[in-house]
Amino acid sequence: MLLMALQLAAATAVLLPQAPPIGKPGCNTICGGVMVPYPFGFGSSRCYWPGLNLTCDTSHGGTPRLLLGDGTLRVTEISLHNATVRVVRTGSVVNATGDFTSFGRGFVEHGYFLSYRNELVVTGCNVMGTLLADTGENAPRVIGGCSSFCTVQDDASDMFSAVDDYGEAMELGKYCTGTTRCCQARLSGSTRPREVQVKWLHGGTTSHAVEQRLVPVNVFVAEEGWVDLNGLPDQDLVLQDEEVPLVLRWGVTRGLW
Repeated sequence: MLLMALQLAAATAVLLPQAPPIGKPGCNTICGGVMVPYPFGFGSSRCYWPGLNLTCDTSHGGTPRLLLGDGTLRVTEISLHNATVRVVRTGSVVNATGDFTSFGRGFVEHGYFLSYRNELVVTGCNVMGTLLADTGENAPRVIGGCSSFCTVQDDASDMFSAVDDYGEAMELGKYCTGTTRCCQARLSGSTRPREVQVKWLHGGTTSHAVEQRLVPVNVFVAEEGWVDLNGLPDQDLVLQDEEVPLVLRWGVTRGLW
């Protein structure tokens, strides 16, 4: 009986499909709790395809961080099936002078694209933010934009003092409706961002317009649904201390194995 059981177990093991290896022999395939499937990899150049190299950063102590390329974007998930990489970043994509800032090293250098599964989020009073795509030509293409308004009775120190507007946002299933000091708009396609344009809109009286411009303006890209699920903390802190997830697209021109 024991012999028959062993023979059956051996036969079953032969018949069951074997899972493909996640990486090449001798290559590390996990960093900071994130699985790294080939053709992605880090360490020796034989562990990844050109352009799909990652960095396992251990310089900060504690839990290692998996970074995109040799850059600053932290990788939290890689999907071969969906051809996506989920990363997190901090900071607005518009700096204090109103100029567009990079999404992070590794994103531009290796040719990743923003997925359509993201949305543009703008916070502030009576301001419009527009994200433009790099088409390889002189004229960029608009891939997302929205306007964020404040009413006269809003207190500049309270992001959601307009209770009625905030309640309406919750009923619609959206955290930002454009009248709650923030707006959100889904990106129109997977593309490479080129710049962000920010434009001040009419704010009523001169004194009120000056007051509203004291409210910080943040423009950032987040994975679709993240803002609805998590909301936004105080505008002064939202992009300084909190990591925001976004989804990147990637592609290859030959088989994976």
